[in-house]
Amino acid sequence: MGKRIGFNVKEQVSNLSNGGMPLVFTVILTFLVMVASCLAVFFSQMRGAEQVMVPNVVGKTLTTALLEMQQKELYAKINLQYSDMPGDVNTILAQNPEPGAIVKAYRRVTLTVSRGVAIDRIEDYQGQSIDTVLPRLRMLFDGDSSLIKIASPVYKQDASEQGTILAQFPEAGTYISDATMLQFIVSSGDKVEMVSVPEIEGMNVKQLYKAMENAKLIFDFTAAAAEGAADIKWGTVVYQDMKGNNVQAYSHVNAQFAASPLTESDTTANGILSAKLLEYPYPVPVRLEATDKNGKTTVLVNFLHPGNSITIPYSVARGTTLTLYVKNRVEYQQSID
Repeated sequence: MGKRIGFNVKEQVSNLSNGGMPLVFTVILTFLVMVASCLAVFFSQMRGAEQVMVPNVVGKTLTTALLEMQQKELYAKINLQYSDMPGDVNTILAQNPEPGAIVKAYRRVTLTVSRGVAIDRIEDYQGQSIDTVLPRLRMLFDGDSSLIKIASPVYKQDASEQGTILAQFPEAGTYISDATMLQFIVSSGDKVEMVSVPEIEGMNVKQLYKAMENAKLIFDFTAAAAEGAADIKWGTVVYQDMKGNNVQAYSHVNAQFAASPLTESDTTANGILSAKLLEYPYPVPVRLEATDKNGKTTVLVNFLHPGNSITIPYSVARGTTLTLYVKNRVEYQQSID
């Protein structure tokens, strides 16, 4: 006969009474440990972040201040403010909380940062010495964020004492609303400024513009002859004279530009803009801009020119309007159709 299988309640109660109590105590103990751990975590969170001392960053650069804030696990809130002290752009002028204050980590510290000297108009520097003016301006307008940049002075033979500022561009009183290049014309006394004629033969229009901006010369362009058109690389300089010679600054250099004849299928036009300007006693800023059919305007080239006849090659899309500025005033316009 098979073995009888059944459930004996009295027997199970007896087993629980004799051997089950340790299990119950283990369960209760585990529960209490879990409760204690949760309470510990809760109270640690209630206690808050670690307390730190606010460092002193007044007088330091913004980059240095931010690094010191980061080391203390603090965050910076930046306020920009104009200053009366030249050369202190991006310097910390004040902070809140004060240095040495004890605060919780991860809080914000307000930093007042200098945005430089508040200058909204160009001063009058004519008649002053360039040796006195330049160091002062470089201290005032130091830094990439400055609206005013100082161009290298252009020297002109003049009866005035050497180093005297004869003219400036923009002129005194000009309102500063955008990035501005400040250019000085300076007396060289009895000395004549000499420059080397660069080699521009073979350059395309973009390369030529860069050379014109850097060379203190007057390039007189004419159109290249049509003969041998199959061998001409349109839109490039095909001839120049005096390359490599040392000549007086703003001497005339003759050059030929391959201005291609237009056909109905052409979308780009290569040519030479020619205009007649007033004659100035010293080189003045000249700018050529191109405005396309959609109204988008691009600056093609900036350079200095003493006036009278001016020629500038171009390579633009048909339908573009070219505008020539002299001393920031429109002097000539031409539509390329």
